[in-house]
Amino acid sequence: MNGRGFSLGRILGVPVGADLSVLLIGAFLAWSFATNLLPEAASGHVPTTYWSVGIVGAFVFLASLLAHELSHSVVARRNDVGVEGITLWLFGGVARLQGDPPGPGAEFRIAAAGPAMSVAIGLGLFVSGIGLDFVGGPDVWIVMLKWLGFINVFLAVFNLLPGAPLDGGRILGAALWKIRGNRASGLAGAAQVGKVLAVLLIAAGFAEMFYLGGFSGIWTIMIGFFLFNAARSEAAHYNTERALGGLTVAGAMLAPVRVTSTWNTAASAVEGPFTHSTQSAVPVVDATGQVRGLITMEQVTRLPAEQWAGTNVGDVMMSLGSVAMVDPAEPMINAVQLLGPSGHALVLHGRELVGMLGPAEVERSVTLADARRTGGPSSAAGVHGTPPPPPSVPGGQQWQAPVRH
Repeated sequence: MNGRGFSLGRILGVPVGADLSVLLIGAFLAWSFATNLLPEAASGHVPTTYWSVGIVGAFVFLASLLAHELSHSVVARRNDVGVEGITLWLFGGVARLQGDPPGPGAEFRIAAAGPAMSVAIGLGLFVSGIGLDFVGGPDVWIVMLKWLGFINVFLAVFNLLPGAPLDGGRILGAALWKIRGNRASGLAGAAQVGKVLAVLLIAAGFAEMFYLGGFSGIWTIMIGFFLFNAARSEAAHYNTERALGGLTVAGAMLAPVRVTSTWNTAASAVEGPFTHSTQSAVPVVDATGQVRGLITMEQVTRLPAEQWAGTNVGDVMMSLGSVAMVDPAEPMINAVQLLGPSGHALVLHGRELVGMLGPAEVERSVTLADARRTGGPSSAAGVHGTPPPPPSVPGGQQWQAPVRH
């Protein structure tokens, strides 16, 4: 987990963690149950009863989100896709998968597993509430069980809407993949549909506020904007993947590469490699010629100009731990997702530096690959910098396939 989260251990062999926002959501749900839902639907109980049932209800709700993500993970592993872990957060959860499903059938099964689990949980809880009501059980528990059952089924139906990044979008993407014969093309199409659905959701939120009054539509608007941004990022990613196709790093990298030494000054780097080449970053080597880091012009300009002559490159460079390193045979679509904060990657064949990737190389490779594919002017000519990886998915009912490691 990152600095804003904590680990929940391993469940079914899958590392599970939670963002701190989950604590806020859990507390809000417990408060809402104890002060609104339960007292209004099952009056006559003392506050401690409402709070105890509300806290358990909030826990069960979060557990149902986790079960949804676990179902994605279990089915993914059965389809030969690794699982990096699961993270619960403000909008629910994300199951991070290692690599892509092997075919549209696997894509469909992984995507459908989450809603199927939510429907099963929802029906089980709702039927349990009906059964408890039939035998004359406590009304406060009957209300809680029925509400949890309804909300799980509702979330399953919502997530089956046919637009990425929702599970329904993954299912649509699998169908388009089957029809078009290309995963990136299928998922890019689903992302476009996802943007349309997000706009409709935002419009519905504003309509809800305008016609019903109050602020009940704000949450709908927030989810709509989140879905739109996520769908836009997915569309950019998969359009880039479709354009790059089978291009490897060797076909896109800058080579040969000018280097500087750890003992050289920042001034000499500016007057040398940065002035006499088109490189936006320069690898840094030691006395044996081994690469030790990377320095960018941005790092140099953070220093006052009068300090350039007295500052060694080795004192301001990024260490190798902060720099992406890729093999020449690595597919470009994988490489661009590995680029770190600098937007650059060193290309190493064994321990030998053979090239470098930067924003200019990524843009050029996308443009040329797309031009080869279409046989005309590239539709990717406006791409700048590194395309974003698939986003974390909102709604608590999603899975994400990040870059292979």
